Amino acid sequence: MRMYSGGFFIFVFILFLNSPAFCEESDIFVLCKKDKVVRWLKVSKLQDGKCQAVYSKEGFLQIISSATYFSMCEGVMSSVQKNLEEGGFKCAEQAQYSVLELD
Repeated sequence: MRMYSGGFFIFVFILFLNSPAFCEESDIFVLCKKDKVVRWLKVSKLQDGKCQAVYSKEGFLQIISSATYFSMCEGVMSSVQKNLEEGGFKCAEQAQYSVLELD
């Protein structure tokens, strides 16, 4: 697992516009909230056909899975989502999203 920090900020904007430029149809984005704490999970298909699952927690971006099959990344994401929900987070899949990375 890799973690990114140190001036590497991630901002997530939930978009209500139907724009394919922001989201591949196969991507899955889950937003989890508990009080004022927000965490998110994302599974996306990479250009080489493989997949990657990413988790954002307290300003850190963590790759939690890289695999050949999308279903494997989806399974890891579901497991983390279940743990969050058991910890009191309310999670919901978002249809549209954008992640903006700033140095």
